[in-house]
Amino acid sequence: MFAAYARAQSVPEPYVGLLTGAWTERATVGEESGAGIRTLAVTTVGLSNRVAAGRAPVTQWTHGTINTIVVVDADPEPAALVNAVMTVTEVKGLLLNEAGIRDDSGGAVSGTSSDAIVIAATGRGPRVQFGGPVSEMGWSVARAAGAALDAGIRGWLERNR
Repeated sequence: MFAAYARAQSVPEPYVGLLTGAWTERATVGEESGAGIRTLAVTTVGLSNRVAAGRAPVTQWTHGTINTIVVVDADPEPAALVNAVMTVTEVKGLLLNEAGIRDDSGGAVSGTSSDAIVIAATGRGPRVQFGGPVSEMGWSVARAAGAALDAGIRGWLERNR
């Protein structure tokens, strides 16, 4: 189904897509060009399904998710891509905490039960070994994803409180 849609829309391969019930028109964008690595982040935020990883019980899926796609203009090693996913996860948790987002029992949350993060790279630009929060790529990823996530969280709160 997804491949047929991508072909019909003339989306070139390789591509990645995330399924969401969110209004994609409300997607938020963050950009960063510091530290020598241009980075773009796009996110959709739904917070009706917020949980704390490791504390929330096993349960049935429900709507509400945070999807984040980050593109770096670099040539990262595979381990740097994994580091970058962790960096986005850390930024997301920090921003949710700063925004005062809590679960039903009043505890801090780490996200939703169905969050997804994709880190894509152009393959151009500098070769990168690391994607953690204090590396050049990780810093740029954190800033771009943080801007997109912050705007998305604030927007969701404005529409739902």
